[in-house]
Amino acid sequence: MVVRELTEAEIEALVGTRHEVTGLAYPANGLQPYYAWLVRALHLLAESSAGALRVVRDAASATTVRVMPGRATVDAVVVAYGGGELELATHNNDTALVWLVEEAGEAKVEAGASADGWPAGPHIKLAEVELAEGAIVSVLDRRFETMLKA
Repeated sequence: MVVRELTEAEIEALVGTRHEVTGLAYPANGLQPYYAWLVRALHLLAESSAGALRVVRDAASATTVRVMPGRATVDAVVVAYGGGELELATHNNDTALVWLVEEAGEAKVEAGASADGWPAGPHIKLAEVELAEGAIVSVLDRRFETMLKA
């Protein structure tokens, strides 16, 4: 997907307004200090819908991930997940697959070994988490693959 560049007139029309989805404020030209605005904007984007159901390393444990809150539709059922932690130590020296499922109208996050693959039933792929020597090495975001499938 290519994002279209804004014209000068479109930029001027946005100044002083907020993006209707993310809440990001469009600052005035020459805003000083810009650094605080930039950090606030980046934080807001990270915590907005773009960050929904994102899997990230948990600073408290080398083998734990945090799954950010979010909403999704799983097999035609809309569910909300409040966020939480998932311990992946049993997947050391392997890649853990992390997904969201719906059970009795509730969202639940689960993980399995990459050798076993993704579950056969309805689910939302969230991430692949590689672990080695007792620590998370990488987190590969898989959320958009599920959302964009045909």
